[in-house]
Amino acid sequence: MKRRILTLLLVSIHLMAWSQGVPFLRNYSANEYHAHKQNFDIICGVDGTIYVANFEGLLYYDHASWRIIHTPGVTRVTTLFMDSKGTIWTGGYNYIGRLRNDSDGRLVLDDYDKAHSFHGEVHKIWERDKVLYFLASNGSVYQIADHHIKPVSDKTTTTDTDADDTQTLDNQYKAIASNGNGVIIQDNNGNTVQTITEKNGLCSDNVVSIVYNGHGQLWGATDNGIFAIAIPSVYSHFTQNEGLRGEVLSISQLDNTLYVGTLSGLYRRQGHTFVNVADISHACWQLVSTNGRLLAATTDGVYSIEGQQSRQLTTASTTSLLVTPDGFYSGELDGFYLNTYSGQRQRLCDAEKVVKIVKDKSGTIWLQNLYGSIWRGDGKTFAPFTTGQKEAIATLVQYEGRVITVTADATKPFPYPLFSYTDSDGITWLTDNKGKILYAMDRGKRQEMFSELVYPLMDHSVRAMMRDGGQLWIGGEKGLNVVDCSRKDPIATTKACLYIRSVSIDGDSIVWGGYGEYPQQLRELSSDNQHLVVKFSVDYPSLLLPTQYRYRINNGRWTEWSLDTEVSFHKLPYGSYLLEVQSRNAYGVLSDVASINFSIMPPVYKRWYMIVLYLILIVIAVYLLVKLRLRQLEHEKRRLESIVQERTAEVVKQKDEIEEKSNRLENALQELSEAQHELVRQEKMATVGKLTQGLIDRILNPLNYINNFAKLSEGLVKDLTANVEDEQEHMDADNYEDTIDVLGMLKTNLEKVGEHGANTTRTLKAMEEMLKDRSGGIVQMDLTALVKQDEQMVAKYYQRQIADYHIKVAFNYSEQPVFINANAEQLSKTFMSLLNNSIYAITKKVQRQQFSPEVTFTMRALDGQVEIVIRDNGIGIEETIIDKIFDPFFTTKTTGEASGVGLYLSKEIVQNYGGDIHVESKKDQYTEFTIILPTIK
Repeated sequence: MKRRILTLLLVSIHLMAWSQGVPFLRNYSANEYHAHKQNFDIICGVDGTIYVANFEGLLYYDHASWRIIHTPGVTRVTTLFMDSKGTIWTGGYNYIGRLRNDSDGRLVLDDYDKAHSFHGEVHKIWERDKVLYFLASNGSVYQIADHHIKPVSDKTTTTDTDADDTQTLDNQYKAIASNGNGVIIQDNNGNTVQTITEKNGLCSDNVVSIVYNGHGQLWGATDNGIFAIAIPSVYSHFTQNEGLRGEVLSISQLDNTLYVGTLSGLYRRQGHTFVNVADISHACWQLVSTNGRLLAATTDGVYSIEGQQSRQLTTASTTSLLVTPDGFYSGELDGFYLNTYSGQRQRLCDAEKVVKIVKDKSGTIWLQNLYGSIWRGDGKTFAPFTTGQKEAIATLVQYEGRVITVTADATKPFPYPLFSYTDSDGITWLTDNKGKILYAMDRGKRQEMFSELVYPLMDHSVRAMMRDGGQLWIGGEKGLNVVDCSRKDPIATTKACLYIRSVSIDGDSIVWGGYGEYPQQLRELSSDNQHLVVKFSVDYPSLLLPTQYRYRINNGRWTEWSLDTEVSFHKLPYGSYLLEVQSRNAYGVLSDVASINFSIMPPVYKRWYMIVLYLILIVIAVYLLVKLRLRQLEHEKRRLESIVQERTAEVVKQKDEIEEKSNRLENALQELSEAQHELVRQEKMATVGKLTQGLIDRILNPLNYINNFAKLSEGLVKDLTANVEDEQEHMDADNYEDTIDVLGMLKTNLEKVGEHGANTTRTLKAMEEMLKDRSGGIVQMDLTALVKQDEQMVAKYYQRQIADYHIKVAFNYSEQPVFINANAEQLSKTFMSLLNNSIYAITKKVQRQQFSPEVTFTMRALDGQVEIVIRDNGIGIEETIIDKIFDPFFTTKTTGEASGVGLYLSKEIVQNYGGDIHVESKKDQYTEFTIILPTIK
């Protein structure tokens, strides 16, 4: 393995050192740094702090928070400079000064021109022979010395005012700030190797100043914000800004050209951008390069790409490929196929949605579908492969020259990976079960060099991967990432320094500003301070994977790692504290612990002299209380004797009152429980209704298209069959018969599609009906009048069945009005639904045997209630399912006959009116539904 790695590194020396993609960058808007969007200059301090000359003043960013310092006249700052001693100098309109820290570590501006010796705007500050100079807008040059400035007549002290527009990145490259063209990267020969502009996500193309922090980050100031670019870096990427749209699913090469398949189609790399391959705009699941051609498995079929030409080989949605000498295997939605380039196809097995096809050294072909099921075969026949665990989800991994299956609960040789890839050197790349945290395995153990190299990409999902020499191409939902294995990332070689950036009280009172000599002990804090905030950060954090932090108090347990750069303490008790903070960089390397001591004074009421005063007051109070209590006891004794008699009488009276209130409370609790149960039921139904209604609307529209096009296609098949029959004499007999057979199968399939589509539509309509609000429209109504109306409707609607099967239909009810609170339309539908079920049950029984069919509808008034009984002597209901008939979508009829929501809706309607419904039945004897509803006097 060491020899292989050494060979890789030697070969990589001759590769182009520049990253293949666009560097990672981060923009900071005016809303983030809370100042004007116009910036003029930018520099980096020795501790990693970024200083920016802004229209509103001097901005500085310590990687924990943005802060601003205003000039004495609240004017804009236009130029910055750091001298050989590390002092930051600032210049602006009628202002020149330096940055220093006060006794509390806060940064302040020290004005060097209080005498107003010059007028205008400072354009440039520089140092020569340890003497500072600056150029003003009036063209004069001034020297800074001993808190004074004086004009300089010697023009030889001037310097190139555009020097800070160019920054050397390393020994090979430099960055140039341009007005209108963003950031330009050039090599030592002046050749432009890359340009980073707004098209790549830069906040503005008008870059006025840049600075390299010496640790892999280029910072820039623009007229529309501030940016940081991770450059030079071993990591780069391509996103939709570079033309690569959609989640990356596959990566391959053809004739030294990179091809990438995404959810939005197939793309070809051209320089630092990607272009869409013509005619392929569907999801491209897999790419395979073979014999000068590229095969692409897409949802629109398999395409062959040769040079600039593409040709569609199949039309069925394909999710995986395996090349053979004469063709290719394809995993499709309805099975696994063997295809030839001439268009012949053979279905080998019914493994649906195969997403991975792997061939081992023995020639065995392994299949894995979308649901984690495994098949294997010899290329002609395939059978399911079990791992010994019932219904265990598994995946295929090429590991150490063989194919292994890894189940979802496996721990050896490694946990279940959602994605795996084996490169040409036999190194296996794996993720966790969520498709993230990529790592490498080689010869049975973790390959640390490569695993550490991809560690900063741990938050990126991995769907595709390709290793090409010293380059790793990793694709996922965030685009295409490129890792240059031949280089060392600056962040990996930098030992992070962790700083306590500020300590503040109640949000605005600064205890320690974070700059200057680090205090071992902060000043003692008052107990009145309610909110203590400590901010911290490292000097050079990574842009790719944010630095994580943890802390502990007084040598306690460390907190969990988080991205927070501050910790807040609310109402800490008095005492001494030691706060320790530690960071972890993008490679998991821990920093040294940064600590700070502070103490909180006890409150005034807990100080020693107050405690002595408390003791004296307590002694005096006890003495007075004892004397007072003795006097009160005598008086209390006499008073209690009279109270006992009064209380005895009151207790008896209160006992009776308590019993009465207890009974009332018990009744109220019962009513409240019933109301609560009903409220919970209605809330659940409302929530489920909203979710399901959205799904119904999403499903019905495409389903209508399916039904309509299926019906239209039946007519087209019929016309095509007629055309083929007309051309029979011009066709070969075998071709004619095959064509007729295929058209017949197609017609049958279309009829099935139409039939099932109609059934599905009916079910969805039933769901829609089930979810309607039936709580409205409840009024006082006469139930007797409604029953008369339904009696007429039954005689009319079921006239043919009653006559054909000699069904006796009897309605028994009193002519006296019965008033209830209900919705007449809904209640009528309930009665008609139950009567329809009775007619159906009798019809089914008549078709099997001779008997006297009878349906009765009986209504009788009870005390405060009305009872409706609907009975038939049809086929009845089996005991095993009678408890389920009120469940939604449960039915004993076929899908074409009923949707299974009638009884569910009937029960819901009855319960909405305060009633109930139940059923009794015996198989092949009778069925009886009883409805109880409350009446109105």
